[in-house]
Amino acid sequence: MTRHVLITRNREDCKRLQELVSGCDLLIRAYPVLRFETVDDPAGWQAVLHSGALDAGPSTPARRLLLASPRAPRALVDQAHRHDADQVLTWPAEAVGPGTAGAARDAGLSVEITGPGIGEDLGRLLADRLEQPTIFLFACGKDRRRELTDTLTEAGHTVLPVVVYRMRQTPPRELPPLGPRVDAVVLTSPRAARFYLESIGGRPLTCPHWALGPTTRDAAGALGIDCRIPPRPDLESLAEELCKS
Repeated sequence: MTRHVLITRNREDCKRLQELVSGCDLLIRAYPVLRFETVDDPAGWQAVLHSGALDAGPSTPARRLLLASPRAPRALVDQAHRHDADQVLTWPAEAVGPGTAGAARDAGLSVEITGPGIGEDLGRLLADRLEQPTIFLFACGKDRRRELTDTLTEAGHTVLPVVVYRMRQTPPRELPPLGPRVDAVVLTSPRAARFYLESIGGRPLTCPHWALGPTTRDAAGALGIDCRIPPRPDLESLAEELCKS
């Protein structure tokens, strides 16, 4: 019998997980409690300009892109074009997780380092590898966690956030119906956990719940949702656990 797994992402974002669980008799169903919107950040670009990061010269620090979400690369490329800052697109990019790295390559960016699926872990990896102070242009969402940027700042690097997208709550009436069968739920962020709970009336469904990492697990736990997490915070590890459970 096919098992139905609800995940708090849109249909396009579900394709990779569905591929990974092919052969396991699992159907991945989108439940997009958050809606993606691109935004413009003139103040962020002004901060980049005034930092001297766009200057060329022997005294200019090393410059890199920082990407923590698959949604960021394409939005960054479009915004860089609008602000006549195409040169930043030639900087090496560092990505949180293989999904973000793949999206960056699809957008034409050159990925140098792909870290684990948790921002803080990428921050530690970069802090260990980079000996010279570096300027990072962080293409990010409006609502973001600070572990990655704090780790780099504490290591002596400069992080310049440029907001390129935001995620807004999808009105519950616009969400797809739950249907007669849900065998598991995957929560993809702390905000997604909160909006999932709101959309179904404040009580989690009576089935196993999964979170992609400890931050989301802990946020869900504070809401009364008991979540498991895979051994690694990535889709490949999650797929393995869903197939075994």
